[in-house]
Amino acid sequence: MWLPVLPALLLAVYTNLEQRRTEKSRVQADARALAELAAANEASFVNNAHQLLATLTQFPFLVVGTNRAWCENNFANLLKLAPDYANFGLIETNGTLFCSGLRTRGGVDLSDRACFRRALATRSFAVGDFQVGRLTQPPTLDFAYPVPGPDGKPVRVLFAALKLDRLSRAAERVQLPPGGVVTVIDRSGHVLARRPDPEKWVSRSLAKAPFVRQILAQQTGTFEMPDRDEARRLYAVAAISDGTRPGMYVSVSVPLATMLAPATRLLVRNLTVMSLVGMSALILAWLFAERSIARPIHALLVAARRLAAGDTAARTGIVVRQGELAQLAGAFDEMADAMQRRQAELERAHGEIARINAELEQRIRDRTTQLEAANQELEAFCYSVSHDLRAPLRHVAGFVNLLRDSSRDRLPPEGRRYLEIIADAARQMGQLIDDLLVFSRMGRGELKREPIDLGALAQETLQSLESETAGRNIQWRLAPLPTVAGDRAMLRQVFANLLANGIKYTGPRDPAEIEVGATNGGGEVIVHVRDNGVGFDMAYADKLFGVFQRLHTDEEFEGTGIGLANVRRIISRHGGRTWAEGKVGVGAAFYFSLPHPTDHQP
Repeated sequence: MWLPVLPALLLAVYTNLEQRRTEKSRVQADARALAELAAANEASFVNNAHQLLATLTQFPFLVVGTNRAWCENNFANLLKLAPDYANFGLIETNGTLFCSGLRTRGGVDLSDRACFRRALATRSFAVGDFQVGRLTQPPTLDFAYPVPGPDGKPVRVLFAALKLDRLSRAAERVQLPPGGVVTVIDRSGHVLARRPDPEKWVSRSLAKAPFVRQILAQQTGTFEMPDRDEARRLYAVAAISDGTRPGMYVSVSVPLATMLAPATRLLVRNLTVMSLVGMSALILAWLFAERSIARPIHALLVAARRLAAGDTAARTGIVVRQGELAQLAGAFDEMADAMQRRQAELERAHGEIARINAELEQRIRDRTTQLEAANQELEAFCYSVSHDLRAPLRHVAGFVNLLRDSSRDRLPPEGRRYLEIIADAARQMGQLIDDLLVFSRMGRGELKREPIDLGALAQETLQSLESETAGRNIQWRLAPLPTVAGDRAMLRQVFANLLANGIKYTGPRDPAEIEVGATNGGGEVIVHVRDNGVGFDMAYADKLFGVFQRLHTDEEFEGTGIGLANVRRIISRHGGRTWAEGKVGVGAAFYFSLPHPTDHQP
């Protein structure tokens, strides 16, 4: 006797389960979007600190000077201009504080600061951990940036201490659902910011809390976990990087019971209504004849099938009148109305998520545009400075020659030696300016692609280097090279730099061995230039392709440190990669890849 109402009961249960799954997916997506939004708010402090410290390192008179009082005065003025920070300062490489915006008496040892150690280890911007400052006293989040010396090694470390209450204020800009919590922790599990109740949580260590251990292990994504009251919560996690690895983690958690409460109430209500309607239908089955119930039941079944097929606009069409079957039809229509309203709410929620995603994508595009503009300005600045340096350099060289020619007999040997040193330095500076101009042009010139025989190009480049190989015992091994699509002048510069390096760094070898070859793989052509020269330590391989980055002194091998930077820039513009392998005293191999010629065919 329950068979007539059993499909409706099953439909109500199935529909609600589907609603719960949909609602849970929506809650997860909303939580991830909120976590990413909160992380973007907090990351702005990291990015601002990075840009500020990087800018300060461009003023050598500020960061490498010896006047401590003058340095402290400048940092004190900077604190007035940057109220988000509790302190700025410089740390010597041994950990001793040189100066800061908060004046101190005697030396202060800051060698245990996490950001200081990371900045020295990575030689780049670093985010520290929760810290109670010896100078600032209130808890802060420290940032550090190494100040490079002429040889590229850090000579000091510039630091900034951010006030933690700024992070909690940023978290307040995120619109949370009822019961939602935003938590920002560092790599050691200390709470840097929280909403709500920041005053109860900030500075506490939650490293042993299960949800914090899960955050530190998972780093991104979502997970579920019961809280202290055994109520399950959904956690969405986003990481904030300092450029090399995550430095902070932002967690947004919401109670699942609260978020799924509407679906649960709907299930209880539907089951209750359907149970009552079922009982009423059984009673009516005894009271009414087939003629009285066949048509309404048929209309109800048709509407149920349409609703099960996803048509939330399905209705029974039965006019309300006395009787249990009419009440069943009315309850069904109410359920369909509720489902249709819920569907509209879901569509609005998806639209809101799409809007948030669009805003995030627009912000990323804006940041990318700003970065490209900054790179263009930097290249133009490099080009302008290189040109502006030529005139005074020519004056220096010209007056040195005039002084040497006019006063050769009157100058003592030591004076003539000084003039030679100045002339050599001027020539070296001229070469450095020429290399900078080449480096700048490689970033601005138009890329003209054409089919290029790499083997013929390598032979042509080698012939142009005959003056550098005269008198040398060099065994050349040039394997057949393929034809690629690229800019001939730029790729000739690549071979010129790599072959010249091979000739230069095999100087102590007799015989010297230099090999050029290529392989195909993964849709690209990989070319290598290998030699048996002095080699290099792989621990410093990441510095080889940087501007002014050299692993040998001028006394060992001459150079300006721009050749390999040009190689990387040219290959990058061709859509390829560059890397190197080497071993001290054994030799080195330099690789670059180019897209396979077929990848550029129409």
